[in-house]
Amino acid sequence: MKGEIKQIAIVVKDVNKSMQNYWDMLKIGPWDVRHLCSDTVRDFKFHGEEVKERFDFICAVCWVGNIEMELIQPIEGPNVYWEFLEKKGEGLHHFKIVLKDDEALAEYVEELSEKGMPVTQTGWIDNDVHYYLDSEEKLGIIVEMGNGGKIGAPAYVFPQV
Repeated sequence: MKGEIKQIAIVVKDVNKSMQNYWDMLKIGPWDVRHLCSDTVRDFKFHGEEVKERFDFICAVCWVGNIEMELIQPIEGPNVYWEFLEKKGEGLHHFKIVLKDDEALAEYVEELSEKGMPVTQTGWIDNDVHYYLDSEEKLGIIVEMGNGGKIGAPAYVFPQV
């Protein structure tokens, strides 16, 4: 396999409730929370089309061992998370494979696209790029590819410890 699996993500309807539950039940956290929106994500594309309307989703992340756990709540605008909620409800959305080399990453994404798993969503957050692949039919789960680039500080941390 090229790259490493570095993240698992769950789409939720209420990120605050989910963070609280993970913290109360399993002591998973603290969570770095960010609003990813038209102001913070550049070159955002959904099903190959540049998104020009306002969009917003909340991402809360924390590390559990060597795996980043992510909770994602869609707020507005087109994105893969709304599609997932509408089809399946809350649940495991994707795992992320990280390749640090942007050129190798782009080549791998193209290779997988040619194998029948085209990109459904992509965009840049600071130095981090993501590509979601249409991989459910072939693999039973969505695969995200990314470079694991550095991103800015979170809007807040939950819980305050």
